[in-house]
Amino acid sequence: MIWEIDDHAPEVEGLDAHGRPDPAYAESLGLRAAGRGARVLAAVIEWTVAVLIALPAIIALTPVLAQAVAGQFDPEKFFARGDLVWLIVAAAVSQGLMIAYVVVQLVLHGRKGVTLGKAICGIRSVNVRTLERPGFWRGAVVRYLVAYASFIVPLIGPVLVIMLSPLFDIERRGRGWLDLAAATWFVDVRGGLNPYDQKRMRIARKRVKTPEHEEKAPLPSLATPVHRDAPAEYVPSARLSGGVIGAHRAASGPAVEPAQAPAPGALVSSTPPSLATGAPGPASFAPAPAPASEPAPAYVAPPAASPMPPVPVAESVPAAGPVAATPAPDDAPAAPVVAPAGVRAILVLDTGERIEVRGTTLFGRSPSAAPGEGEALLVPVVDDTRSVSKTHIAVMPARRGVFVVDRASTNGSAVVRGGAETALPAGHPAELKTGDTVRFGDRSLHVEWV
Repeated sequence: MIWEIDDHAPEVEGLDAHGRPDPAYAESLGLRAAGRGARVLAAVIEWTVAVLIALPAIIALTPVLAQAVAGQFDPEKFFARGDLVWLIVAAAVSQGLMIAYVVVQLVLHGRKGVTLGKAICGIRSVNVRTLERPGFWRGAVVRYLVAYASFIVPLIGPVLVIMLSPLFDIERRGRGWLDLAAATWFVDVRGGLNPYDQKRMRIARKRVKTPEHEEKAPLPSLATPVHRDAPAEYVPSARLSGGVIGAHRAASGPAVEPAQAPAPGALVSSTPPSLATGAPGPASFAPAPAPASEPAPAYVAPPAASPMPPVPVAESVPAAGPVAATPAPDDAPAAPVVAPAGVRAILVLDTGERIEVRGTTLFGRSPSAAPGEGEALLVPVVDDTRSVSKTHIAVMPARRGVFVVDRASTNGSAVVRGGAETALPAGHPAELKTGDTVRFGDRSLHVEWV
């Protein structure tokens, strides 16, 4: 096993040439700035809860504070009061609850980007550079210290720092002085992308980073033989393969001539035309007919060595166009699935396309066989959300059964059986049964027969 050591700092996406966060990048991901009204409402909710927690202490100590301000506070009378114990209990309980409330708010804000008011209003806080969690010390502690420091100047400080400073943001993202100090940005998770949904964020970053991959044509399968003189065309429908993915045909093949009556004396070839190319099979020709005056002798079959039951021979039907299948009655029972010879399993994609598994079969956006894996059937899966990896899963027949393996995909795979979903660890095969559903990324396939 070869270990690779990354000795350089990870690259931060979404920064401009000067290393500053680019608002256009965040907008392209689907992130939306939280509205001013929602932020004010979240702050009001949090301050209201704080006041309710401190209410017992406020009720108990307000008369004492009023006497101290008026200069009528007498320590001897205060300590001689009969309700002194209740005053101390009320102040201690309120102080303890307030400390717990502030600590929980700080931890949730630093690690999850959410507080009580933000959770109610659908707001999340992220680091403005990395668009990830803001961090405990700078994203939460520094922010709250600056907010409390603004109360040094009564009324004017909080109004200027907390309420009016977001109006001065030149980027118009609603970032005030608290956000500049903490390097945070508040986003609306109800009207835009949730930055803490790791799967959706990973897909959004991929789509923004590699949009040109959508324009590339899928590579042809090297495991499928094609005509040497004509490029291969992938046919995912039932035109040539009987509804099975994996058939190929030449882009410019010989045209199929209409059926003609055989010449007198000529033998008709019993080899059917090739299903992949549409070319007729090898034909056998009889020798030139004898003159009319001497008719050709009839061919007499030799007697059989042992009595054998006659074998029915399919009659040759001229190619006169497609024949419509006779619809089965509605009340007829469903016929059991009968797989052709050599087929180990039949899979049905969520688009309705059917795949016959004869050997190793790879599914992904642009699947390719690993070194030493040998020949494999490559099944490209269209996925606009890019939740499916290039080579996501492999379905492999074994001596006993058919197995599915997750090929270290980004978004993982799972097998759903009987309503229970079991995640597939990367590289560990799991046996498939008839009726199972394999989920890979945002796509899925159904096991019709094994």
